[in-house]
Amino acid sequence: MRLKRSAESPARTFSQARRWHPESGSVLALVPAGLLVLVLLGALAVDSAVTYLGQQQLHDALTAAANDAAGAAIDSSIFYREGRVVLDGSEAQTIVCESIDAQHFSQLRDVHVWVTVAGPDITVRGTAVVDGVFGRALPGFSTRTVSAGVDAVAVTGATSGAVQARPGAASVPGAVATTSSCGMP
Repeated sequence: MRLKRSAESPARTFSQARRWHPESGSVLALVPAGLLVLVLLGALAVDSAVTYLGQQQLHDALTAAANDAAGAAIDSSIFYREGRVVLDGSEAQTIVCESIDAQHFSQLRDVHVWVTVAGPDITVRGTAVVDGVFGRALPGFSTRTVSAGVDAVAVTGATSGAVQARPGAASVPGAVATTSSCGMP
């Protein structure tokens, strides 16, 4: 026996539930715009990560150069005559420039470095240009400039002349600060 559905029956057929309205399909036009926004946000995230990694690479390079200079540029005549640790400014600059030049940067170009020496303290600051990955397609976003700085001091005593990197290294009173720069292509 077959039951007939009455007019008051809550069940609907497919054709009754799916009626066309004038606003139908308006969401479909927003899907490409939303996809474009997601792609642009992903490209921005990748370029920001590349810039951050470039800045970290510059900071690590400057740290290594400052440590090399603080350990190798000690003026031995003053050290043996007076027992004080004083860095030779021209020797420190040469060592920093050679150390930076010897490092093979994968993401950095136009690296410029400034070296300041005052007594046992050395400050190394630098800037570099990082190329964007996706930003090359947009005018004005193809490159970004990053900068970093490192302070180090050569000390004697319990650390046996070791180099200590510290933020904001204070210069020795009465020491003359010498600043020089080197740039690499």
